[in-house]
Amino acid sequence: MEKLKAVLNPRAIIYVVLCLLIVAGIWIVSSNQVTSGSEKVNRPTAFIEADQASASFKVGGRITEIFVEEGDQVKKGDVLATIESDEINAKVAQAQAAVAVTEGQIGQAEASIDAAKTKKQQGEGAVSLTADTINKQIEQAKAVVDAAQAKVDALKAGARPQELKQAEIQMDAASKAYDIAKDTLTRTEELFAEGLVSQADLDKAKATNIQAEASYNAAVEQYNMAKEGARVEEIKAAEATLNQAKAALALAEANKAQIDIKKQDVETAEAAIHQAEAALHTAESGKQQASAALTEAETYLGYTKLIAPSDGFVVSQSAQVGEIVGSGFPVFTIQETASIKTAKFYLPETEMAGIKVNDNVDIKLVSGDKMLKGKVISVAQAATFASQKATQNTGDLDIRSFGIKIELLDLPSDVPTGMTLEWYGKSGATAQDEKAGEAK
Repeated sequence: MEKLKAVLNPRAIIYVVLCLLIVAGIWIVSSNQVTSGSEKVNRPTAFIEADQASASFKVGGRITEIFVEEGDQVKKGDVLATIESDEINAKVAQAQAAVAVTEGQIGQAEASIDAAKTKKQQGEGAVSLTADTINKQIEQAKAVVDAAQAKVDALKAGARPQELKQAEIQMDAASKAYDIAKDTLTRTEELFAEGLVSQADLDKAKATNIQAEASYNAAVEQYNMAKEGARVEEIKAAEATLNQAKAALALAEANKAQIDIKKQDVETAEAAIHQAEAALHTAESGKQQASAALTEAETYLGYTKLIAPSDGFVVSQSAQVGEIVGSGFPVFTIQETASIKTAKFYLPETEMAGIKVNDNVDIKLVSGDKMLKGKVISVAQAATFASQKATQNTGDLDIRSFGIKIELLDLPSDVPTGMTLEWYGKSGATAQDEKAGEAK
């Protein structure tokens, strides 16, 4: 009985159970090791990757609209979301108003230039006409004076055949002067109708014409008197005509001052042209500045729209409507449709077996157990933390790891990114690797 109680002691039972569990565990581990060594080689794995692009605003603000969701297909240039833009819209309107103001200033300056040029042309025409008219008036007045003087001299000296001939010549000269006066009057009337001369110029031409006509009539009378003989009253009349002619000559010479006045008008118009051109230059500079400000404001307005950087589908969304995001914050992550599928395996340097860029390798898709082909596109040493450090055992070495990036050549289109791949090594070496695994 005592022995049976000892056997049924709970503490003893626990010890027995523990021993049985330990033995069972050792057997299971040993069995798994055998199975692993005989059936499966421990191979590096990697995940299917594809290029991804982050879509972020260039300016910060509160999100007002979102047009896509995770999983949606997008095209490059599609608007994905918008942020608030009231302030930027105000700046655009302000810049547009500034451009409109400067355009009005440019139009006003151009109109001022045209008006000043027109005034200058009119002034130059008036100068030319005034100088020509006055010179003719002086010539005409001199001719009348000469004729009047000759008549007086002839009357005082008495008529002789030569004097009679001279009277005839004077009459002809007065006739020519009268013709000049009539031509001048006709031309002045035409220019006055075109607005190129003043009323005063027209009045002077009329007066000159009347005077020339009177001189001509006087010359005719003088010629007749020469034929008939001069009388006292005729001499006095001739002297009066001479004095009148001299006064007309003095007036014509005094009118030369009008040429200088007309020239001053031309100079004033030219100064107005320069002033208007300066105003035009200032307005054009202002428009350039306003246009630059408008372009900048419109550019910032464009930044309030989040544009898809490439074709693809939305992988993730990191913000919602109403949230405030900063410049550069990745609101969406887009997996690019046109990107190649890759995988990156990390191998210790002792297992690289001379792998280099452009080598073909065998890999297996874990899901579905399908063998695939790949091509090495880069070989680069991994970070230090991925290296295998030596232990305290004598003869151990640090083992460097390398990242082997593979382009997947025959991956089915329906295999999603992120699936697991298993490394089988260089093409043609798969069977050798399996035999090596069995030998282990």
